[in-house]
Amino acid sequence: MPLDPAPSSPAPGVRARLGVTSRFGLAFAVVLAAFVLGGAVNFASMMIIHDAEADIQTSMDVRQKVFDMDAGLEKARRLYRDFLLTYQEVGFAKAQETYGQPAFAATARVIAVNEELRNLMPAFVAGESLRRRNMDITLYLSIAKRFSTVMLESMALLTALADPENGLETRLDQRMAELKAVFASNPNLSFLVREAELDEKRYRITRQRPSMQLAFNKLSRIRLALGEMDSMPMQRKLEAIHLVDDYATLASRVLDADVEVRSKINDMSLQAKTIDPISQELRKISQDEVTRSRERIERVSGAALWINLGMTLLGIACAAGAAAYVSRGVTWRILAITRGAERVRAGNLEVTVDPGGRDELGALAEAFNQMTGRIRELVDHLEETLRGKDRELDLGRRALDAKQRALLQLSPADRLTGLCNRRRLEHSLRAELRRHKRFHSAPFSVILLDVDLFKTVNDRFGQQVGDLVLVRIADALEDLARETDTVGRWGGEEFLLVCPETDANVAAKQAQRLREAIGEIEFSLVGHVTASFGVTACVPDDDENGESLLRRAEAALYRAKLNGRNRIEICI
Repeated sequence: MPLDPAPSSPAPGVRARLGVTSRFGLAFAVVLAAFVLGGAVNFASMMIIHDAEADIQTSMDVRQKVFDMDAGLEKARRLYRDFLLTYQEVGFAKAQETYGQPAFAATARVIAVNEELRNLMPAFVAGESLRRRNMDITLYLSIAKRFSTVMLESMALLTALADPENGLETRLDQRMAELKAVFASNPNLSFLVREAELDEKRYRITRQRPSMQLAFNKLSRIRLALGEMDSMPMQRKLEAIHLVDDYATLASRVLDADVEVRSKINDMSLQAKTIDPISQELRKISQDEVTRSRERIERVSGAALWINLGMTLLGIACAAGAAAYVSRGVTWRILAITRGAERVRAGNLEVTVDPGGRDELGALAEAFNQMTGRIRELVDHLEETLRGKDRELDLGRRALDAKQRALLQLSPADRLTGLCNRRRLEHSLRAELRRHKRFHSAPFSVILLDVDLFKTVNDRFGQQVGDLVLVRIADALEDLARETDTVGRWGGEEFLLVCPETDANVAAKQAQRLREAIGEIEFSLVGHVTASFGVTACVPDDDENGESLLRRAEAALYRAKLNGRNRIEICI
């Protein structure tokens, strides 16, 4: 089935004069020239826009860092204020963890941003207005760093004052406890110590110096009273005076630390009032610079847009002309070869393609036609070979199936458990009946057992687990059976034992041993299972046969199931 080329394809003579590679080269050169021209215009526009964007980025960096510093300072002030308000209530360690350490971190971040902004300013050339405010910027940076430094110093003072391990207030509490212990035996001095303690506690709450001065007055009275006491030993008196002086010294240091902290707080407040107007002015100037740069970008982008639009239209026209030129000589012929390949893939090997010329695509079409012809020859030969092989395989498969059926009929063993199969058991049962009737020997017995609730095991745990249970039971039966007994799988979960020269009572005892052994086996996943047993013996009757014997064993097994399972029933 030949495939014709498209009607719009050029004549073969025209196609022969210009190859596929030349067509693509010419089309590519035209499109490339259009894109080079458009790229040059775009490059000039992008350089202008890049400079404006660099100005915007620098201005935005300055503004962002000012914002970051303001936010960091505000966060540090808020955390520092919360620390001052809460450390006496929640404890210094908790307040330090909740507010103090975050305040340190925020302050450190402000100092880092301060340095970044300081390094950025020498390279900042975006706006004349910002350069004129260089002194304000320098002042802003210095104040911000000073604010951070003062906050760190005030936090260090507060740590020295209220540290729970070695702070001044902690040491003051220790000295007060020692004073109370020393003067515990003297009611008057003990009363003065308690009053001094109350004054000191009142100072800690209100931070009013008169409260601490009252405590100093109480200490002076205590020291004066110690000097007038003749009953106290001199050594003890000197130790008590030393404790009073040490307490007073620590209290004075607490007052000095509070004064320094207040001074730092006032310093931070003044710096905050100074820095806020400068930061607002810096943000406003940076935003103005951003606005001007964006206006410049919009003007350049507008002009570049119209130029790009014209270049795009030119490029589209060149690309369309090149595409039409290539399509007439290349695309339609490629599509014809592609459709031919699709039909070959679908199974139609009678397809041929018109070469349409003597260029590369014509050579490809000729090669395609030769390939399809060769494939047809190979397929015909292969089909004939496969038909012969199919006939040979069919004959071999039939012979193999016949041999497998013969082997299954001759095999005496059950494939799952390895015990005797039903055919072997029936043969053993008939042999015992013949021997019994011929020689009138001692009776023989049959034990038929069935695994209780075996269907539940299969349904719950799967057939593979059920098969493992049957194999374990088969092993137990084989281990406990006598050498003269014949043990086999009767079918499904039923097993049969043929016991020569054994009456029903002995067979029942043998069944009891088997029942107990099965109940003691621990099966993986399943746990324990039980089995029911039916026992019968061959009676001295000429009409006795294997079917009657098995019916009695099945009746006994059925009765064991009805009576609750996991038991033995005898039927004679």
